[in-house]
Amino acid sequence: MALGEQLGEASGKVAGLRAQGDGKIEVSLQGKGTCLGTEIEDVTTFWSVMRPNGTAYGQGNSIQMSSEGMAEWHGSGVGRPTGPGVWKYSYGGIYTIATPQKWQRLLDVYTVGEYENDANGNYRWKLWEWKF
Repeated sequence: MALGEQLGEASGKVAGLRAQGDGKIEVSLQGKGTCLGTEIEDVTTFWSVMRPNGTAYGQGNSIQMSSEGMAEWHGSGVGRPTGPGVWKYSYGGIYTIATPQKWQRLLDVYTVGEYENDANGNYRWKLWEWKF
């Protein structure tokens, strides 16, 4: 197995934080990027909970919207703080909806990605196809 084509990337701002209870924190993101070369608006929400070993486990959803349609991604990952207010995650997941014709192949692949945010509330993610 190996990384395939980079499918997309986005960057923007952490739009909100919310305590969900049971130690979970919900994070909302809003930004812009690309999906298979098309400009997108990115709206992502994930929750995360700290584990005893100092890492965090999280699950999330992302919607990417363009003038051609939208796609919805679901996944989970593991992260860790790398400084005050700074986080990095590795994650994987699948697309469950992809309405533009050129995005239909997203429905046939498993994806892996990396996410990071800085102490100023800026985020960036990148997503690749996982080839098997």
